[in-house]
Amino acid sequence: FVVSTFVIVEMADDGNEGLVYGLLTTSGNLGGPISRAVANQIYAHFTPSLSDADNYIEDTQSFRWTVFHSFLLSYGFALLSLCTLYLLPRQKAEAQERKRTWKQRSVYAWITVALLGSGFVYSMAVNFLSMFPQTMCLKFAGGDGCD
Repeated sequence: FVVSTFVIVEMADDGNEGLVYGLLTTSGNLGGPISRAVANQIYAHFTPSLSDADNYIEDTQSFRWTVFHSFLLSYGFALLSLCTLYLLPRQKAEAQERKRTWKQRSVYAWITVALLGSGFVYSMAVNFLSMFPQTMCLKFAGGDGCD
């Protein structure tokens, strides 16, 4: 929390602190719901199914391999996300230099809002559909398909 607050202080200009705080907080908080939605859709293709409680009770060797592969995939995505660290500025001076020298275009703002909005709608749709028994069977929600 404290580190993200320092980033907001460096990125915000006078008068738009609230907007920058809201944007950075929203983009940070949207990661969890999007990752759960993507995981629901990816893990639906695993067999034996990770969604079937009976597989956890039976605890077969093939199901253990499925769980192992799901953990591998999860940690693989986490490690892959570390590749984006090179995009961050090294120190405060570099962050301030980027802020002064990089071009400012309104299209960047529209792209950001469109990506955040799309991510929000996508994650809400998949996560809500996967919560209700009538719709959790839909392939879009990570199910096996409704009969």
